Amino acid sequence: MIIDFHTHAPERGEFKDYLDSMDENKIDMAVIHPLGESVEEICRSNDYVYSLVKQHPDRLMGFASVMPREPGAEKLLERYIKDYGFKGLKLHPPMQNFSPVDPLITPVLEKAIELDIPILFHTGPIYAQKATVAFGDPLLFDELAIRHPNLTFVMAHGNPLGYDPCIAAKHPKVYLDTTLRLAEITRVMPNIGELYLDLLRGDDKLIFGTDSNPSRTWRFKYNLEAIEKMNVPQESKEKILWKTAAKLLKLNL
Repeated sequence: MIIDFHTHAPERGEFKDYLDSMDENKIDMAVIHPLGESVEEICRSNDYVYSLVKQHPDRLMGFASVMPREPGAEKLLERYIKDYGFKGLKLHPPMQNFSPVDPLITPVLEKAIELDIPILFHTGPIYAQKATVAFGDPLLFDELAIRHPNLTFVMAHGNPLGYDPCIAAKHPKVYLDTTLRLAEITRVMPNIGELYLDLLRGDDKLIFGTDSNPSRTWRFKYNLEAIEKMNVPQESKEKILWKTAAKLLKLNL
């Protein structure tokens, strides 16, 4: 079993290529996350994700997104979870131009706690010119977890060489995903996997993700190879590849 916890599907590219690449890489299920920099873009992306999940319910799951500083964003999130059947919330602080510790997003965070859903946050670098890189600083998410200890969230693009493993290890409800960063680092440090789990103080805080989309299907293999090459027990790889994701997504597998 393999679950890709972090993919996207912008309305470009042939979606069949995405599904074919999932098959080629033996990826059973994937979570699709919406993207957008405005209310209009995010609503459109949410609807598109919903349409894809409806077409392929055995392969795909969706997360919602909202502009968390907007009035009523928490009510919109609740509707997406209850009416659309989305499994969680995706927030991108640099692209959506908010700090993860901004008090104005508290209603959305409290709603996520009430709904008992995970949040996937973008963390780390981003090359989009208008994005505010500082809002993806991992240290902000340590403060976020201290303020909201009951909030379950995943720090996307976890960096084995940064503060990320420490932050996930010290907070029971904080996780990292492997998306791109681990694969990049293993190209020059092939034995980083064992150290990564040591820094995380266990093997149940790391979740497989790829950031794949219909135009970048090569990312499935690129990210998967990094996990396959990790010098860790098979049981640990199974937790990374699907068991921890299934727990957060509440899947009975």
